[in-house]
Amino acid sequence: MDGYGISVGFDGRQLVVVPKNAVAEVALGGGRLEVSSSALLSVSMTKARLFRNGCLDLVVRDGRACRLHFTRGQQTDFEKLYHGLLSSRVEASSAVEVSRPQPEKSRPAPVAPSGTTLLLRGRGWFGQEVVGESHYFRALRALAGKASTGERETTARLRREPSNPHDRNAVQVLVEGQLVGYLPRESAVEYAASLQVLERSNRIAECRARLWWRRGPGDFIASVSLDLADPDVLFPINDVDDRSPHMTVPAGRSYQLTRESEHMDVLEPLLQRAHPQSKALVVASLRAVERTGPRSTSEVVVVFVDGQEIGELTKQTSAKLLTVVRPLQNAGITCYADVVLTGNALAVEAKLNISSPEDLPHDFVQRLKNTTRQA
Repeated sequence: MDGYGISVGFDGRQLVVVPKNAVAEVALGGGRLEVSSSALLSVSMTKARLFRNGCLDLVVRDGRACRLHFTRGQQTDFEKLYHGLLSSRVEASSAVEVSRPQPEKSRPAPVAPSGTTLLLRGRGWFGQEVVGESHYFRALRALAGKASTGERETTARLRREPSNPHDRNAVQVLVEGQLVGYLPRESAVEYAASLQVLERSNRIAECRARLWWRRGPGDFIASVSLDLADPDVLFPINDVDDRSPHMTVPAGRSYQLTRESEHMDVLEPLLQRAHPQSKALVVASLRAVERTGPRSTSEVVVVFVDGQEIGELTKQTSAKLLTVVRPLQNAGITCYADVVLTGNALAVEAKLNISSPEDLPHDFVQRLKNTTRQA
């Protein structure tokens, strides 16, 4: 049977999954998957929705993990596969999860990679925990400085460690070149595929990080937390056009676009480039455009991706955001913001993620004023 970008066969004992494209290869952890049902540690399923494909998550006892995507039309077949795997899987009676981090003295010093650094999108708060910090207190003491207690914001580098003997999806967390911990196993499974996509394009993944510490006589404790968005919207699948002046508005609230159905010839190919192919983050340009109706003319914000229109905002939302878009446009400066696409070949929902004018950071407002004044 077919899934989304994959071909799947299961004879009651052996599961065989063959990828049909490069994105599916990444989701499978590097290519064709062959595994017996008795070797599966866990099987879980998320059903498809109107604008989102479903997925079947598999974790093998040797630490491998992969995700099989399917459409709503393929859901019945995948429900049968899910129940078939559950009924035939033999639970290991003594499966014990081994802690991933190793003592600091046995781990070689990280080698600084080369490539273009990319700051990953976040949620706006440090909600992603890091585990194993106690093994790396030597590095954390140096990063903390001499203060007895405190916290600091910095950036952390995320790097896959496929050679890790305990988890092939292990993701290192490094601050200023020092290993300070790992993503938890369950989070590493979710983020590993997206990080592998970046590695293949020679890009280095970084995110906002928060360090907290407290030290006393003979005692030191510390923790690290990260600001990370969901794995499928960590980074945009397209780039900002740096050939012309531009400003990117910080993320904030979500605003629903309209008229997406008129632009499926643009939206559907964008989703095909994403991983998974049901959700994508794109950087879009915003323009003020006059729309002439039967009785009046109104100005709305129209949204473009790589120069092609994908939809527009309602009159009410446009009126709010025109206070940012119009001054930049009049000054010859392109206004960019994030848009999240969700759907499939039949329908796509697009939501603009942008701060409303009253919520814009003070430094952005000052840059906006200075930029439009000088243009």
